[in-house]
Amino acid sequence: MKYISTRGKAPALNFEDVLLTGLAPDGGLYVPESLPEYSKEQIAAWSSLSYTDLAFQIIQPFIGGCIPDDDLKAIIDDTYVDFRHPAIAPLVQLDRNEWVLELFQGPTLAFKDFALQMLGRLLDYVLERRQQKVVIMGATSGDTGSAAIQGCKRCT
Repeated sequence: MKYISTRGKAPALNFEDVLLTGLAPDGGLYVPESLPEYSKEQIAAWSSLSYTDLAFQIIQPFIGGCIPDDDLKAIIDDTYVDFRHPAIAPLVQLDRNEWVLELFQGPTLAFKDFALQMLGRLLDYVLERRQQKVVIMGATSGDTGSAAIQGCKRCT
């Protein structure tokens, strides 16, 4: 899969390059050139999957072959190992028609853990494969920075 800039004046990049580039050089955001389509049957079949298996099914098309499936599955499995609940994001019934999705089960108790734990592991994987290193520095007064730092905690 290729990613293009929202401003249209930057080269199209693959997932790995977008991951390491951040903003496009023209100041735009990189977005997928096209979006995968899923049938109703495929989506219905996903309803019985675990969180990590569902995450793999959704994320894999966006990787565009940059990370082998077995490695991606291992990254996803490792991402959520520190979450406090085995369902990762349990859906809890409060009343007959009232449900709540618990997004506080991650290591920093912030919903941002769902994305930022994965981001750290993806960066670690790509940098290790390229034999590159980066320094990540964060300063924050909110939960985004602490979730981002926690997401990189186990990175090499």
